[in-house]
Amino acid sequence: MLQPKDIQTIVDAHDDYWDGRRADLRTMKRLYMTRFWQDNGVADNVLRTEVPKAYAVVESYLGSLYAKNPAVRVEPDLRDRGTPEVAQATANQFLLAIRNQLEDATRLALIYPCAYLKLAPVESVDPLKRVSCAALPPWEVIVDATATSWEVQRWVGHVHLMPLAEAATRYSKAPEAFTGRVYTDWLDDTSRAMVGRPVALGDVASNDVDKWVRIVEVYDLRDDKLLVWSPDFDAGKSFLFEGVTVQIGALEETVDGQAPEAEFQHETTGIPYKTANGRPIVPIVPVYFARDPDKPLRGYSLVERSRDQFRELNLIRTYQAQGVRRMARQWMVRAGFLSEDAAAKISQGLDGEFIEVDTQPGQPLEGNMVPVPTAPIPGDIAAYALTVDGDIRDAGLLAPFTRGEVTKSTATEQNLLAAYTSSEIGRMARIRDEAITSVARVYNIMLSVVLGNDAEPLALPNPVGPTILSADDLTGDFGYWAVDAGTTPMSDLAKQQAFERLTPLLLQVGADPVRLLEEVVRVFQLPETLAQPAPMAEPTAEQPTQEVPSA
Repeated sequence: MLQPKDIQTIVDAHDDYWDGRRADLRTMKRLYMTRFWQDNGVADNVLRTEVPKAYAVVESYLGSLYAKNPAVRVEPDLRDRGTPEVAQATANQFLLAIRNQLEDATRLALIYPCAYLKLAPVESVDPLKRVSCAALPPWEVIVDATATSWEVQRWVGHVHLMPLAEAATRYSKAPEAFTGRVYTDWLDDTSRAMVGRPVALGDVASNDVDKWVRIVEVYDLRDDKLLVWSPDFDAGKSFLFEGVTVQIGALEETVDGQAPEAEFQHETTGIPYKTANGRPIVPIVPVYFARDPDKPLRGYSLVERSRDQFRELNLIRTYQAQGVRRMARQWMVRAGFLSEDAAAKISQGLDGEFIEVDTQPGQPLEGNMVPVPTAPIPGDIAAYALTVDGDIRDAGLLAPFTRGEVTKSTATEQNLLAAYTSSEIGRMARIRDEAITSVARVYNIMLSVVLGNDAEPLALPNPVGPTILSADDLTGDFGYWAVDAGTTPMSDLAKQQAFERLTPLLLQVGADPVRLLEEVVRVFQLPETLAQPAPMAEPTAEQPTQEVPSA
């Protein structure tokens, strides 16, 4: 089991790595936010111009990768454990609720080397809403950089700031036991001590609202332990907390509208989130769109890949803007040729104005006023800008249709693009789908923990119908498949129309009418009573039965 000094070493290595990359990460964000020239140290009073190219590239990827209606299809467990229909329903309602978090994590993973989605237990009357989700930047997650994949890590951690009062309540400690600090944004902060080391507040924070502590949650995957450590508690010499406290059971409102007191359980037997086979699960889902070949868990940023080209575009556009501003209509005049009033009238440029000049009668005006010569902007500048823009497109490997370009592609090529199989978007979409399925799997595992031994009634669509949700329904090694395109209303309508066309053909080839009726009720979500065959009518006296002729 990891000791406090071991976690201190792990956190120091984590801080050293990301502190060395803070300037690069700050540049990536400013390129995306179109604030490249901000705080660049140049004080020459030159009006500089920026190009929102990094924003356009990131958002073009995001526009192709965002999940319209994220959902999964759950396949049964090979050992027939759990109820896949119930697991699918609970996972899909959670995925639809965290659609914005999925988009935020995708954007972070495009700007920075990687991003993460963390699921955490929260308090709620509704058991289905006792798990929250948040998108995390890469510097807040501790990874085992020596591991070759996410599954073989020795530990995973989450580093974040928490209000001192909240930490004292959550971990049952006295507020005086903590050494507070001022809240700072890690990316924009230039002092490592404000984030990476305990800092005594003194007179800096006047009330508890201004006091924060640094919390480190470490999942020890070798010894199956969940450890909470803080450098602001006991000088980092002991753990702040072990395990996790979760709200369990199903709560129902009383007659007067007040909810009963919540029941909490402190899980200390290890990482409480485990698969059906007992393997611990970390409630942190990684999103890597590109990886470092030597250290896959460090990731590689899309913006960093074309950072030099983005910088060159800003320099070129600034140079062009300065050249255009110099192209003013200026004139060189012989001394004494124009009086001050005449020069002022020329500057005003009023129509029909008479201007007096000092010249002899009959003497021409030529030679007394000549325009100031201006050199045109070289054409190579525009050609270089096109070259840089082409380099950005080549680095992206995007299909032309994602940039709005009209192509003469065939129907087969369009189907391949729609299926994400012939472009860089296809590989990224597979990673996005993997993140969606991982979130669904982790949520169902966490939901089985917060349910405890209680059950929750659910109303699922046909053919399941009303059922009772319990932890046993979610316990199973299900197969999860992302089906974002198959959950939209337009896709459902297309499936219904195709099934309607196939129904007569199925009857002609000998399909069972009873089974076909059940499928019609399920596809169109009709009442289950329609799937029951009508009883046979008994013959009456007025309708004699037909006699069967004897052979």
